[in-house]
Amino acid sequence: MRLGNFRLVGVLLVLVNVNVVAEEFSYSSGPQKTVLIELYTSEGCNSCPPAEEYLNSLKQHEDLWRVYIPVAFHVNYWDYIGWVDPYADAAHGKRQSWYAQQRNLRTVYTPAFVVNGKAWRPGWINRQLPESNESAGELKVDITGQQLTARYQPLQPVAGKLTLNIAVLGMGLTSHIKAGENKGRTARHEFVVIGYKTLVANNGFWSTRLPALLNKEATQHALAVWVSQLNDPSPLQAVGGLLSPVSTK
Repeated sequence: MRLGNFRLVGVLLVLVNVNVVAEEFSYSSGPQKTVLIELYTSEGCNSCPPAEEYLNSLKQHEDLWRVYIPVAFHVNYWDYIGWVDPYADAAHGKRQSWYAQQRNLRTVYTPAFVVNGKAWRPGWINRQLPESNESAGELKVDITGQQLTARYQPLQPVAGKLTLNIAVLGMGLTSHIKAGENKGRTARHEFVVIGYKTLVANNGFWSTRLPALLNKEATQHALAVWVSQLNDPSPLQAVGGLLSPVSTK
């Protein structure tokens, strides 16, 4: 079992723009490459629920956040068929299209799993997640209030500028779908990307505010952060973990 380093220090602060009660957080990936699991999904897609149930099950995985970091990007290109997904954003579909342009996906579809930048389909018999044996260098992330700083130290020099991807994840979300292909279904979601931003740097250091949320209904938040090259969405290294529960103040 590979363990990254994860510690929480400091006093409680209220993050106004994301409605999260947060301490000062520090996350560290360790040198071995973490596995970033992206699911492209939609509440308007009747073939997506099994994939989402699979992603939801990772909440109980013993290696969650240490080895595996799941994120669910809800796309809006199925909204026209009768149900507007409340967690969808056009930027999520653009990211998926970028993978298709890079030939990492054969086309744009849902549900679509992308694991460390490559298409992946869990089978009915073997649903074992891919593992990574690569050494990728260390990604460290610190949060103080609404401010996030990140440092990436690759084992080998990386040509060109690097992009930091920051995703605030909504946990424990529920939707009662009233139209479209999933009409009458109650959908339960984990790891939903409800705030997302990117930032480019050429020195492996970033400092920025956490992204604002598109949806504020989550009972708990988590954070996923990963580094990629400027012209390739595939992650070089990733880190993540839970944040404090939503503020009731």
